[in-house]
Amino acid sequence: MKKLPKLRRRLLHLLLCLLSAAVAVAAVGAADALESRYAARVDLSFNRVTTQSSATRAVLSALQKDVHAYAVFSEGNELQDLYALLDRYQADSPHFTWSRENLSRNPLLLQWVSDDVNDSAVTTDCVILRCEETGRTRVLTWDDYMSYTYDSETGTYAFTGLTYEKALTEAVLSVTTEELPRVQLLQGHGELTEAETAALEQRLRSANYEIIRVNLKSGGVPDPAAPLMILSPTMDANEAELEQLLAFVRAGGSLFVTADFTDPDELPNLYAFYRLYGVTPVPGVVAADENDRSSYYSSVVELTPALLPVDGVTDGMAASGADYLILAPARALEVNGTGTADLLIRLVLQSGEGSYLRTAESGAVTLERQAEDPAGPFPLAVLCDRAFEDGTRSRAFFIGSSSPFVSDTMFALTYSNELMLQVMQYLQGRAPLSLDIVARDAVRPQLNPRGSVLPTVLLTLPPLLIAILAAAILLPRKYL
Repeated sequence: MKKLPKLRRRLLHLLLCLLSAAVAVAAVGAADALESRYAARVDLSFNRVTTQSSATRAVLSALQKDVHAYAVFSEGNELQDLYALLDRYQADSPHFTWSRENLSRNPLLLQWVSDDVNDSAVTTDCVILRCEETGRTRVLTWDDYMSYTYDSETGTYAFTGLTYEKALTEAVLSVTTEELPRVQLLQGHGELTEAETAALEQRLRSANYEIIRVNLKSGGVPDPAAPLMILSPTMDANEAELEQLLAFVRAGGSLFVTADFTDPDELPNLYAFYRLYGVTPVPGVVAADENDRSSYYSSVVELTPALLPVDGVTDGMAASGADYLILAPARALEVNGTGTADLLIRLVLQSGEGSYLRTAESGAVTLERQAEDPAGPFPLAVLCDRAFEDGTRSRAFFIGSSSPFVSDTMFALTYSNELMLQVMQYLQGRAPLSLDIVARDAVRPQLNPRGSVLPTVLLTLPPLLIAILAAAILLPRKYL
């Protein structure tokens, strides 16, 4: 009978341990429920990656259409910070919901999404946003979550920022906006193929542009409200098509034109159309002397041209040092008529002083500089503003290379994307759906003990409470 009180005390201690564990589990569950429903978790991360900006809060508070996000991630690749951010979006707006998905368990999701976007955009690790009211879908991948900074000393780009919030908020705007800014791609004249323009189209879609293909030969009619991209055609337009293009620009339509050195030297109708803006592609390829460090990259036909400041277009890029571009290879542009009352031409890209123009002569082709080669600098890209008799104005961008816009590498390692979006904004006269949301630091800064008091307290508090509870349970046992 003397052992009975001792047994009772042991049972009491066991019950206290079980009760403490139950309370801890309940507290964790309640915290998770509060976070999922009310986004109640405090963001103490060094980069505050799940903290929303005022721009995001404004978008969510004004949201009137239902948006659902499908977070599709394979096991082991889940992005917990992104999940926490999605919880906050869901908590801040009754019109935003999200769910976790796995393509291997829900393959019908891919089939459904494929009706709206390019299949290749949907992977086992992406976020799919869908608005049923507009019928619009947007897919976000790893490329949408990362920002890079160019190091001029090493000549490389480094991953420095996380853009979860910017990508998500702009995607919400993209799928709920009644009318997206549009871009038209001309077809039917041997222009760049869909495979060659895949990177360009992906960047435009990421900037919330809607892409439309226009084939004049099959009855397509370009809309003057959207810029028309003419990407390195290899076949001429006929007279009827030329009239359609003239009607397009006379109605205020804008052009984005690339001309590669491999394109035909003679496209009479198209080049006559280009001369309406005072521009003609020059036969041959622009090369850079190895000693011309201002424009020579890794070979004589790989140029790093000078980006010239144009008010409201490239001046911000030039001022901030976002001017690193590669044209490989490049074709020079002949510019005429600048400074006239009805035509304004401004240089955007220019080769270096040591550049020269190489053309094929008598069947012998060499890239080495010859005495008779014309010397640079040469215009490589220009912006044009053309006025017509009735007062209508048409804008155009001409560049002597498509290479900056057809490669993921160029987009990732140079400022091609920034140049393209600035030009598109100039041509369209309206800004794309882009928000001023800064990227969060991807690299943890050096630890500052003075600035880490609160996180330190919060980190040490749980084990301290456990130690106190353990002492309350175990110390009485010392006297049993």
